[in-house]
Amino acid sequence: MSHLANYLHATDRSIEGWLKGVRTPMKQGDRTMSRESSLIKRIPLIALAFCTLMASPLRADDASQSAFSFGTYWGPPISELKKIGFSGIAGGMWKQPGLDRLGRFQEAIGDDDSFKIHAGYIHFYFDRDLAAQNAHLDKAIQALAKSDSKLWLLVSGRGEEEVPREEIVAFLHSVAERGKAAGVEVVIYPEWGGPGKDSIIKTAEKALSYIQEVESDNLFVTLHLCHELKAGNGDRLDEIAAKIKPWLRLATINGADKDAADELDGWTRTIQPLGMGTYDSSKLLAALKSIGYEGPVLLHTGGGLGRRAPADHHQTSFKRFQEMVDALGED
Repeated sequence: MSHLANYLHATDRSIEGWLKGVRTPMKQGDRTMSRESSLIKRIPLIALAFCTLMASPLRADDASQSAFSFGTYWGPPISELKKIGFSGIAGGMWKQPGLDRLGRFQEAIGDDDSFKIHAGYIHFYFDRDLAAQNAHLDKAIQALAKSDSKLWLLVSGRGEEEVPREEIVAFLHSVAERGKAAGVEVVIYPEWGGPGKDSIIKTAEKALSYIQEVESDNLFVTLHLCHELKAGNGDRLDEIAAKIKPWLRLATINGADKDAADELDGWTRTIQPLGMGTYDSSKLLAALKSIGYEGPVLLHTGGGLGRRAPADHHQTSFKRFQEMVDALGED
C-alpha cells in the first residue's frame, strides 16, 4: 500500500547524476508475515523526480516511499533515495525532452525489478493545439508500455470558455482506448487548482463521474490528499476511498494543516513534509487500508516545497511514513 514518489524537472546534467544511482541494489526484507499484518505494510511509497516519481514496496521490516515534487528543482540522487527506502519513480513527459528522459530512465533501470517507473505525467489543455497534444500522448503511451508504466493524465479547460462535457468524455474515452491497445492503464490526475487555474477534474469523486460516463475498463483515478484537502474533504477520505475503490490506482500523501481548504492561493499550508502540519495525514493510509488498497502511495512534495522544506525532508518524511504504517498495523 505504500510507494512514495518524488516529482521533479531535471537538467541533462542532473539526469546523468541521477542515473548513476539507479542500479544500487535494494535489500530484500523478510516476507514471512501474516496476510493481515502485511496488507498495510506492503503499501509502496514513491518519490517523483525529472518530472519523475520514485517508489518502493513497503514491508514490515522495510517500509519504502518516494517523493513527489512539481518544481524545476531536483531531489537527492536515486542511490540516496534507495538507501532511504524509495523504490520507484514517476515523472512528467512534456514534449520530446520528457520522452527522452523517460527513455534514459528505462534504459538505466533495465530489468531491475526492485525499482519501477510507476507513471508518466501529462497535462492536456483543451485551449492548446489538440492534434499536437494527442500525437504526443500516443508517443507517450508507446513509451510507457516499455516499462509497464501508467499514463497519469491531468486535464485543463479553455479558461472562461466552458468545454462541453461530451467533448471531455469523448477525449477521455479515446485516451483510455489508445492506452488499452498498448497495455497502458490511464489514470486521471485530479487537481483542485486555484486562482487562474481551470482544471476540469478537481477531485477523485469528480473523476469518478467521468469514469462512469466514459464506460471504459481502462480509465482509473488517483486519490491526492492535498487536492482533497483543498476541496474540504479531509474528513471524508474513508467515504471517498470506498466510492472509488474499483478504479483507484495511485495515491499521494504529504503533511498539511487542518485549515488547508482556506488556503485559496498557493500550497504552503497544504503541502508540507510528512509529519509536519496540524492535519493527521495517517487518515489517508487508514482510508486506503479500509479498502484493501495495495498500490503505490506517493509522497507529494510539490507546491514549492523543495524551496522551503528542510534539507532532510525526504528522510524525515520516510521515517514518519513508517511510523504511521506501523501504527496502522497495530490496529
